[in-house]
Amino acid sequence: MLRKLLSLGILFCLAMPILAEDPAASPLEKKVGYALLDSFTDFFHEMAISGSGGYEKVSKAFQKFIAEANKAKEQKQIDQVFYARYKRILAVMGLSMIPYDEGIFSDILNQEFGHFVKDVLGEELTSFKGSPAVGKLAQAVSEEILNLHLYLDNSEAKDKLRKSFEKKFLDANPKKESVKK
Repeated sequence: MLRKLLSLGILFCLAMPILAEDPAASPLEKKVGYALLDSFTDFFHEMAISGSGGYEKVSKAFQKFIAEANKAKEQKQIDQVFYARYKRILAVMGLSMIPYDEGIFSDILNQEFGHFVKDVLGEELTSFKGSPAVGKLAQAVSEEILNLHLYLDNSEAKDKLRKSFEKKFLDANPKKESVKK
């Protein structure tokens, strides 16, 4: 009986996010998420083609990107999940622009870059030294941008699946068994 109650409790906990308010943005508002991602990627594409950049230029652009994301979040044009993941990409890229040496920030940078690469690619990055590490970080950023595009693309399918799960859980009638001692 204890097992059944525990199982029912676990199912209830799993159903809570399904029964909660819908976190997905409406289809019309997805355009803002796409625009945020496009402006970010266009900026780096332009910088790569022109060969110009530098910390000051990147810092200014990132201030603009985060201001746009904050405004979109306040106006409920993007949801919390998109906002947090987009902001994390900006933070990682911003940190990667800091001149890197074996100074005081090296441990923090190694840790943050390692966590990001592990979360996105599932691979270990123990040190942010050399082109293989830079390549892994770039691959992780690229993958996360793709993941955010897929997140926006699949919001309708996710809503449909959520409603299907909700129906299953709301229509479920557990069997009543007497308690035996």
